[in-house]
Amino acid sequence: MINLRLYSSVSHVTTPIFYPNAKPHLGHLYSSLLCDVYHRWMQLNNAKSLFTTGTDEHGLKIQIESERQKYKTPLDFVNKLYPEFIRLDNFYNISFTNFIRTTNSDHIANVTKLWELCNKNKLIYKGTHKGWYSISDETFYPESKVIKNPNEPNKFINTESQNEVVYQSETNYFFKLSQFQDRLIKFFEENPHFIQPRSKHHQLLNYLKSTELKDLSISRPISRLNWGVKVPNDDSQIIYVWFDALTNYITSIGGISNVNSLEWKNTSHVIGKDIMKFHSIYWPCFLWGAELPLPRRIIIHNHWISNGMKMSKSIGNVVEPIEIGKKYGTDIIRWYVLENSNLEDDSNFVEQDVAHLKELFIGKWGNLINRCCGTKFNISRSVQRFHSENLSQEYNEIIKDDNLRTEVSNLLNSLKELKIVMKEAIENFDYAQILKLIWPIINHTNAIVQISKPWERPELEQDLIIFTCIEVCRILAILCQPIIPNISEKFLDRIDVLPSKRSLSFAEIGSDNNYGSNSNSKGRELPIS
Repeated sequence: MINLRLYSSVSHVTTPIFYPNAKPHLGHLYSSLLCDVYHRWMQLNNAKSLFTTGTDEHGLKIQIESERQKYKTPLDFVNKLYPEFIRLDNFYNISFTNFIRTTNSDHIANVTKLWELCNKNKLIYKGTHKGWYSISDETFYPESKVIKNPNEPNKFINTESQNEVVYQSETNYFFKLSQFQDRLIKFFEENPHFIQPRSKHHQLLNYLKSTELKDLSISRPISRLNWGVKVPNDDSQIIYVWFDALTNYITSIGGISNVNSLEWKNTSHVIGKDIMKFHSIYWPCFLWGAELPLPRRIIIHNHWISNGMKMSKSIGNVVEPIEIGKKYGTDIIRWYVLENSNLEDDSNFVEQDVAHLKELFIGKWGNLINRCCGTKFNISRSVQRFHSENLSQEYNEIIKDDNLRTEVSNLLNSLKELKIVMKEAIENFDYAQILKLIWPIINHTNAIVQISKPWERPELEQDLIIFTCIEVCRILAILCQPIIPNISEKFLDRIDVLPSKRSLSFAEIGSDNNYGSNSNSKGRELPIS
């Protein structure tokens, strides 16, 4: 059994490396956000965390597209496009620690080494391959998954991705994938958390039990594909792009010599459902074929649609991530994407809901902080007075209103429960569960301000109420730093929380005894507008 416990000291999370044959879209951003929040949360826990992303720059699609656009070489083409992925990451504060390009020499060396290890174990042989090949998917499909294109009867498509396929016959190298079928089935049965979510685990297991794995063609003749890594000792063949691309995860930890490191043992691959087969079947077999250990787990997410339909330029419903981020703010989009998605289902982007979300941030959370920072109150004094006290006891002694005491008790219990839920939910990449719990806490805190009317109360009562409400704002801002890093920073700056007191250990009532020194002064900027 794989040990799936959360290591507190080291973690490594990876996006798929993205194909730079066009500019990045919302799906690229989604994968990156899932990883970024996990990475930032681990750092908030003071763990050593690595986060790898990058671009998959070899293959027939790149070769064809570079020729179509009349680039001198495919390298010139990918050199033009890969910065777009870095631009998107920088724009959305995606805090990757490593960006892999498969054209880099260190990666090419690891691809060659992995091939040699599999070959040494007699798992690679030369043979003739006949079948239906999809250039878009960079893979062969069996006859059973090929149909005539209903829109172009003279062409054929596959039933999995609906992309065009063409029949080919050529001499390639093959990997003995069929040899690993029983081992894969046994491994999935004994390690049900290796593939997440559970539905994808069942889907893959059922596939393996009902479909006979065939040996896999892992090279292409250089006469058809010349853009890639050459097969060791055979310049007439180019290594299959997925064998090449998957090896990036080993490159990202420093190469094959580091596969026994904690970074590898605690690696979580985050991928889209369209590349599930390559990561969940091919990748474990390649690693076993080289006698290398597997990563910790594979997280598989679904896709995004727009206004209930698949995104299409002809329909006009394509969401351009940078343009929408400029319009509403990157943190608003980060929150919206994570709150309105789950791993199991396709998610629907509705711009009107994004606009409503921004109004919530301004009207609910931002306004709550503004009210507590009003000139009638004194946050610093309230913090000094109550930071180390038992709030329940203080409320019993100071506040005589039973209903208000009950409301505060319920609020503080919800806040305490949130932190517990967050630890498990982030570990499972279930961010929507968290974000749906935060708004009721904010609304409840606003309601307590309205009910209690602290501006009408004596100083001691006023300070206790303000301390309670601003503590909720402070703790929520700390907890939400992985999700909305810019807005959280602005909220914490507005109430004068020191940068050294923004880690997870300070996300407790009364844990910071010295903030708010200048919060109630006139002329301070609004944290969000």
